[in-house]
Amino acid sequence: MIKWFKRHSLLLKDAFFSTIFCLIITFILAGIVVNLSFLNPFKEAFKDFSFTDIYYSEKIQETTLPKDIILINIEDRNRFELGLLLESVLAENPKVIGLDAIFRNPKDSIGDAYLSAQLQNPKVVSALNIERNEIIRTHSSLKPANENFINISFDLKSKVVRTFESFHKSDSRIDTSFTVQIASKFGAELPMKKLNQSQFIKYSGKYNSFIHFGFDEFMLMQDKQLIKDKIILLGYLGVPLGDSFDVEDKFFTPLNEKTSGKSLPDMFGVVIHANILKMLIENDYLSKTPTFIALMIDFLSVFLFMIFSLKLEKRGEIYNRTFKWFVLFTYTAFLLYLHLLFYSKDIYINVFNIIALTGISANMFIFYVHFLKFIKSKIPWKSYLD
Repeated sequence: MIKWFKRHSLLLKDAFFSTIFCLIITFILAGIVVNLSFLNPFKEAFKDFSFTDIYYSEKIQETTLPKDIILINIEDRNRFELGLLLESVLAENPKVIGLDAIFRNPKDSIGDAYLSAQLQNPKVVSALNIERNEIIRTHSSLKPANENFINISFDLKSKVVRTFESFHKSDSRIDTSFTVQIASKFGAELPMKKLNQSQFIKYSGKYNSFIHFGFDEFMLMQDKQLIKDKIILLGYLGVPLGDSFDVEDKFFTPLNEKTSGKSLPDMFGVVIHANILKMLIENDYLSKTPTFIALMIDFLSVFLFMIFSLKLEKRGEIYNRTFKWFVLFTYTAFLLYLHLLFYSKDIYINVFNIIALTGISANMFIFYVHFLKFIKSKIPWKSYLD
């Protein structure tokens, strides 16, 4: 092994310095691109794109219908009707109820009083929203027993909901998320150390991937026994139920049929909560490559491609450059396949960084060759390309 390193020392030295050189140039160019306003349309097109979206848009994993999570559409019902719904659900002895709605101001006294009586039940988890450290919550006159934040992620850079946060830390308090509180009341064993960090959402499907009911459909059911000991999520699911053109309380997710470009939000907030809850109660998480290992993989990818580029440059034949691009294309296709394969096994590797850095560095290699010639004209410098 030592003899091999000595024999290839010049190649490895040039590969190392060319990697550093190309990465520096790449990061400088990336900084310029970020700050050029006329490139905004291109930046916006790629900002919310992820290769995982291809996986979800082409083939959502086939999963069995979750029996422990049931959705009920609250539609645009008034507070008295919602009180009736809550009373009807509570009568069947569910394990926990999550109400994804905020009642900011008092309205009619009868409706408010009736709804308030149900919200005070310890089985009901109510919602609050955190906006830039301002808390928007149900009016104190309704006296909800449990309030937890319904924000899914506090990442304002992306419009697509891919991650969720279990806790929100402010100067004076730590708030627990709506879904974690519900899962805890349901009796799920939660890995708190893991949940202290942002987690990827492992989507199972849209609203029709869960047992769901419209408001009238549920209220008119003769036998409601199926909700006993279950998680019941009450939230807005469109009017009519599941209407794709109804964008109230709706978000962009990787399940959107369009993986890039303009489209309508595709998933109601309460359905995203249902997907997260399924993860939590089934202890079914996506594993993300640690940052240090991801950076090492990025560097190693560029380094290996620099070795390959140096060997081709040493030969000097013009067709070798065409061969290099063919290899780069094949390598990119292989990485994408590997990414989707690992993702299907619940392991997330950000191959976009690997592909982008390797591809751009391959373009920058010719500048390293010219820079090397300049250095050799000034000082003695041994190179593999001599």
